Amino acid sequence: MRSVLSFRLMSRRVAVAGAAGLVAVGTLAPQRASAQGLFDLLFGGFTKPQSQRPAAPGSFFTDPFGTNPQAPAQPRAASGGSGAAFCVRTCDGRYFPLTRGLASPVQMCQAFCPASPTKVYFGSNIDYATAANGERYADSETAFAYRQALRADCTCNGRDPAGLAPVDLSLDTSLRPGDVVATSDGLVAYSGTRGSGGQPADFKPVASYPGLNSDMRAKLSEMKVAPVRAEMLAADALAAMPPETSAGNVSVAPPMTITPKPGTGRAKRADVD
Repeated sequence: MRSVLSFRLMSRRVAVAGAAGLVAVGTLAPQRASAQGLFDLLFGGFTKPQSQRPAAPGSFFTDPFGTNPQAPAQPRAASGGSGAAFCVRTCDGRYFPLTRGLASPVQMCQAFCPASPTKVYFGSNIDYATAANGERYADSETAFAYRQALRADCTCNGRDPAGLAPVDLSLDTSLRPGDVVATSDGLVAYSGTRGSGGQPADFKPVASYPGLNSDMRAKLSEMKVAPVRAEMLAADALAAMPPETSAGNVSVAPPMTITPKPGTGRAKRADVD
């Protein structure tokens, strides 16, 4: 069983570019990522993106809560189960997009956020997304409430508003062959093979992964995995918040014990600690 950190060691996944061998190793360093960069990676950021082009829907791990401003989308009717899926933490309205894969959107939503009630909405844009019962996210009681305040008792991982729960790697359908993932045992590469009969996906140590050239394998093998504590993330979150958001309204969760929803015993991507 492998414990995997909930963030990749670089701003985006390590993409192996075949014979060209192009990998952004310059951003990899055995030190804590910047406050803005790491928090943006986890929650989509409290700061506005530099690019003025609307961000295309992407991997959950690059912008979990999808809060980067985008160009207004035209309203489009959507019924439950159609369109993009959004997992909403109903206690404060925070949301993140879900990719379609082996598990249902509801299962994935509960896996990422077991410590709080959640609801899945479907639609091309969160403003017009609709739940299975016909309720629009924008009309829900806590829609966008997280923009005003973060609550200590409203978490996904049972500890802090900024963290996500450990997830079964088999639920991460964003993985592509050659992706490098940081684990407690070091860096491993996804081989592109999904196990059958409940077996976990296949990962190989970067030192023996054939999709990397010898120089790249050597550089990656020298890198160390340095976990980031949840307290550091909470401090980073406060530092990254814009002036119009009152820090006094943001509560950093104290240590607490919450019994999560039943999960599987498969390999999991560990939350930041």
